Amino acid sequence: MIFSTRCLHKPDNTMDTEQTKETLLPLSGRVTAVAIGAALIVITTTVPYLTLLNAFFFSGIFIAGMVAIYYAVIHHQVRLTYNEAFILGSFCGFAGGMFSETLSFLLIELTGYRPGMEGMKLLLDWARDMAAGKPELAEQLRVLAEMETLALAPMELTLADLFIGILFASMFYAPVAGIGGMFTVFRLKRQAARGR
Repeated sequence: MIFSTRCLHKPDNTMDTEQTKETLLPLSGRVTAVAIGAALIVITTTVPYLTLLNAFFFSGIFIAGMVAIYYAVIHHQVRLTYNEAFILGSFCGFAGGMFSETLSFLLIELTGYRPGMEGMKLLLDWARDMAAGKPELAEQLRVLAEMETLALAPMELTLADLFIGILFASMFYAPVAGIGGMFTVFRLKRQAARGR
């Protein structure tokens, strides 16, 4: 058996502290990154027509995770592992899901406005235009009309609906934002490797 001499020696303490300093993101940096990510998630899930970003594989949430991790890495000059980026991005998604669902609940209860309806109506109109004059798509048009009727029907929400919405939104948004954070670390590592 071949053993490396590095395995037999105790690691140098100075190297360990240098690595810790490089990868340690301060608490203020974590909080700011989570706030940035959560704010972007709230924007992409409530602002009219920006909600369309999330119709394409939760792109707005993915981008929020990317931007939050990019801010943390560049502003604080730290190296994050994929795991750290995923966890920090997931916190962004969790916080964004909580705030987004709470804001949506308040908008529905106080003003009757339902975030995402403009985007859905736009997509339904586009589907109707594509199917116009094609009798073989009549059944799909009927289903689309039923979907639109259900979506535009008045809603009565309770606090239980809010908590269930927060639970599901956080459960879906957290991993998507976390993967966005991992993608940012991947891109930054590739850029650093090319720069050497």
